[in-house]
Order: sequence, then structure tokens, then C-alpha cells
Amino acid sequence: MIKEKGVINKVERKMINSGGIGPEEFVYHRLLGKGSFGEVFLVHKKDDETKRLYAMKVLSKDKVMTKNLKRYALTERNVMSVINHPFMVKLNFAFQSATKLFLVMDYYPGGDLGKLIGRKRLIPEEEAKKYIC
Repeated sequence: MIKEKGVINKVERKMINSGGIGPEEFVYHRLLGKGSFGEVFLVHKKDDETKRLYAMKVLSKDKVMTKNLKRYALTERNVMSVINHPFMVKLNFAFQSATKLFLVMDYYPGGDLGKLIGRKRLIPEEEAKKYIC
């Protein structure tokens, strides 16, 4: 668990209160995407009867450290743990193993705005207004 300036964020508090959590607590369904430093999987928590779906980002510590991106990984985790906005993905769990970093976020099918723009190339003005609002 990572502490900055002695503060434990609410995601880490949730981990402490639940007796700790790790990758073995999740059922992996499929790979959603790959990036330079890791992969994103569709998962659900084993003990969740509703089978709520999450997107689990798995980052390789070696790749993050080799590329000197530790600061960016920590910033992503910290920002996502405090954001509470209907248009932003919520971070539900954050944990690590000896070799990997895990960020478990809400799952929203369909991808992000960048993928939409890449697929459509041009978004009609009326549709763009919806995203801007």
C-alpha cells in the first residue's frame, strides 16, 4: 500500500476494511485492450452475486520503472481515487503484486472518445454537441 504524506485514500481504506484484495479475487472474462505498459481486462469480483463488471488495468512495474513513469502511474491512481463525476470513470480498487500494478475501474462498453473519433474520423456537429455538454 502506498502512502503519500501519511494519508490513506478512500480506495486504500476500502482495501484495509475488506481485509485486503488482490488479482485472485476477480474472474477474468476477456482482454479489452493493450497498451505500451500493460493490458485492460473485463473482470468481475468473485464474491459479488450481481457479477458487476469492471475494467482492470494491469501495468507492468518493470515497464513503468524502465520508462521512468512511476510518477504518472501514481498520479493516475491518486486522481482517479478522488474524482466523483458522472462523466469520469471511477476507480474502485487499487492494489499491487510484486511485478504488477492493478487499477480496477467501472466498466463502460464502447470505449473512449479517442476510439470513437478514430473510428468515425469525423463526428457530426449535433453528435459532438452531446459529448461537449
